[in-house]
Amino acid sequence: MNATHVQATGMGRGSSLIETLIAISVLAIAIPLVFGALAESSKSGISSTAQARSSIMIAACMDEIQASRDGTPQFFTATAAQQTFPVNGEVWALAFSPQGQPIGKLGKSDYTQGTRRLNGQEIRYVASLSAAKTTSIPDATPMLSARITIEYPAAAPAAKRESIDFFTRIP
Repeated sequence: MNATHVQATGMGRGSSLIETLIAISVLAIAIPLVFGALAESSKSGISSTAQARSSIMIAACMDEIQASRDGTPQFFTATAAQQTFPVNGEVWALAFSPQGQPIGKLGKSDYTQGTRRLNGQEIRYVASLSAAKTTSIPDATPMLSARITIEYPAAAPAAKRESIDFFTRIP
């Protein structure tokens, strides 16, 4: 190409101000979208792992509730059939490892504020347990409505954790 052709067609010049502004605008929209998608995929991965581990954690919680009813709890106080829990303003919260294995009972402040470790072990999940009275059906065994909530990450304050709720009825 000769110099006259380049000058006539506009080729060889730099980007105009409008082209630069359009490019910056596209990047300003695209970059937050990419980071948002990455954050959501990470959150989705954590959530699916919690759901996968939940069957192990729920079984451990149900075992503790039954042990409490039998008078031999490992972590909480003994309760009688038809007695709601937690009692006396306690928090029934169990800490679980990243693999979903029970580590121990969390105190009220550790549960509320969040914690990363208990008994020298890493905590990833917290299960909070409670039971409330339900309306009785005539001629039926009175039942309580039990709620087990798997919360994660354990290090976050309780109000900011993601959660999965499980409900059942117990005598």
